[in-house]
Amino acid sequence: MNKNTTNLRIWIAAAMLGLAILACGPTPTVATPTASVQPTPGSNPTAAVASRSDLIMATVQIYGVHIQNGDIIPFYVGSGSIISSDGLILTNAHVADPAAVGETGMTPDALVIGIVNSEDQSPVYAYRAEVRAIDGYADLAVIQITANLKGESVDTTSLSLPYVALGNSDQVHISDHINILGFPVIGGNTITYTDGSVAGFTAEDKLGDRAWIKTSATISGGNSGGMATNDKGQLIGVPSIAASGANTEATDCRVIQDTNGDGNIDSQDNCIPIGGFINGLRPINLALPLIQAARSGQAYVSPYSQGSGPTPPPTGNEQIGTIGWFTVDSQGNLGDQVDSYPSRSIVLVALFNFSGFTNGEAWSDSWTMAGQEVTSGTYTWDQGSEGTYGTSLSNQGDPVADGTYHLELFAGQGNDPLAQADVVVGNGSNPGPGPSTQDGIQLSGTVTDKNTGNPISGAYVIVLNSGVTAEDWSAAGFPDSDILTYAQSDSNGRYLLPAKLARNTPYTVVCLAEGYQGTAGDNLVWGDNEPANFNMDISLSK
Repeated sequence: MNKNTTNLRIWIAAAMLGLAILACGPTPTVATPTASVQPTPGSNPTAAVASRSDLIMATVQIYGVHIQNGDIIPFYVGSGSIISSDGLILTNAHVADPAAVGETGMTPDALVIGIVNSEDQSPVYAYRAEVRAIDGYADLAVIQITANLKGESVDTTSLSLPYVALGNSDQVHISDHINILGFPVIGGNTITYTDGSVAGFTAEDKLGDRAWIKTSATISGGNSGGMATNDKGQLIGVPSIAASGANTEATDCRVIQDTNGDGNIDSQDNCIPIGGFINGLRPINLALPLIQAARSGQAYVSPYSQGSGPTPPPTGNEQIGTIGWFTVDSQGNLGDQVDSYPSRSIVLVALFNFSGFTNGEAWSDSWTMAGQEVTSGTYTWDQGSEGTYGTSLSNQGDPVADGTYHLELFAGQGNDPLAQADVVVGNGSNPGPGPSTQDGIQLSGTVTDKNTGNPISGAYVIVLNSGVTAEDWSAAGFPDSDILTYAQSDSNGRYLLPAKLARNTPYTVVCLAEGYQGTAGDNLVWGDNEPANFNMDISLSK
């Protein structure tokens, strides 16, 4: 099942894939990198060119994690650049703390830092870091390594980490060559290098004529916050998630900039394209005030917007009225209010009156059937203090299963339940959230190591919507809307996809696991003579 709200948050899929890549693998090893120290940040532009290996080892992978009963549970991924030997790291604000760009409820318990010891090996997850300066408006942040992976404090003066020298982004010009380093999800578990040229610049009122450096370099999700250098090896920009200035269709859209110039980032601003390939760099000069504040230990206050700080807390006065159920036509127009839905309904729409809300606070919904969760989510409120709003449940364009659905809505200081309602689809029986395709193929199998034959636990098997290839999906930034169904392998390597696949229909199957090269098969078709329960084993190479 797929639940849609008015502001669809497709970006969660890419975070899920980043989580899968780390969470599927062995427990990270605590280690100390051995690379040499780089020239002092901000050094003379005529200094010696940094070596490729030095730049690689100054690039880090950053995971936002939750800590539960001592266990580290990653839930999103990004990149960063070490800018001092004692462990200062420059990255994006949305990597350091997604709440800084409006994603309330996404603040991590800790930031885990992966260090590169070898260009052909996965990062070693050695440290935890804390935010020292952050600006949600500019989407930039400086974080500081403070502890080892276990959470034990470290003496930062003795770290002697490799780092990259700071350049001058005002001296960057069109056609200049740019080098990009980071950890895009599409690049697997090891560091990825791409390059290109400066394609131009994009202005913003508060950030100046060089608010963005446009580049022809290919950069994808997970690479945001990483390293962009000139050919002298000096840091001149930060790959950032907003494809500013790109005249391409956005796979998602988020309010992260003050587009109306009122000094606040809120629902009155236009959304900015998110997802797909990232072809914009935040110039390094915009980060200098944050770096200075982090080094001096002073509090950083954004000069750009009062709205770039913490989001407003809930008022405690949030109220939601009675939930009403409505039909919707094929054009997305709201139809009649109903008490129930007939079998083979495509979408269930719930509308409600609300009051006492504050833009920026979190709210949640939960859909269940027969006591089993169908889907749930937590989102950022952007509808003002009072009015009418809604949420909906659909099944990727196929009919939802018959049954009785229970919806609960949550908000307020304790994310309290504020409203609930039931609605019947069809005859009201509860078969559970079954497959969307009758008489289709139920796909299952075992994921194994190609060399040893041992089962791989925690591998993700993903089926994309018919007509979407692996290349299409990666080029679009791994949007959630392209995923038909997925499952994770158990301790024996077994998986079972929850949704059936239509016969005589081409699908792409993708398999990802930590420590292994991902694999994908395009245009796989199951005909009329194939068994309904089809076994497809998958082997992965390291």
